[in-house]
Amino acid sequence: IAHLGEVPEPLKLLAQDLSLALPGPHADMLATELRLQVQQLLDAELQRQVQEAQALIIEQSLKDLGYQVEEIRETLFVEGGVVHFRRSDWGAYMVRLRIDTKQGTANFNVIRAVAEGENERSVADHIAEDRWCSEFPALLKALEARGLSLQVTRRLEAGELPVQLVLASKLPQFHEEEQRSQQQQLRQRPLQ
Repeated sequence: IAHLGEVPEPLKLLAQDLSLALPGPHADMLATELRLQVQQLLDAELQRQVQEAQALIIEQSLKDLGYQVEEIRETLFVEGGVVHFRRSDWGAYMVRLRIDTKQGTANFNVIRAVAEGENERSVADHIAEDRWCSEFPALLKALEARGLSLQVTRRLEAGELPVQLVLASKLPQFHEEEQRSQQQQLRQRPLQ
């Protein structure tokens, strides 16, 4: 486990106890426990690496499809971790992705950034949901092409649930990316 860096203190203590133990049943028990803890450490590291790779695949796939994406490597697979993404022309709408690692599920839902006290529903909510529902299959295909297959177990059509309203102050700001996107579009326009 040297390749993992610093050895956890409980493992060091267990290895030390084993090295001081006389041969016999107690030493056998310590050796078995040490092997078990080393295997658990290796399994946890493998899971961390797989999740990091999955996060990278999701992030890059979204970017390749033209979405602005919140940094996700450190947040997506933690308890309650969420990631937001959107297109620059979506205004206050974005999609929230939540992964439940225990259940092995991913949840995508359209949300709208609102100011404090704002809770009016809008026809634009339904349009935003329609837009996301039509784009979702392309994301699934892009992820599958990169080896990350998501099984859709429940899919709600636009309008089945209201768009979730979230305080704008609790959501990521994509202003820099919007400005870069606009500048890039201006640079690509032909001069006349």
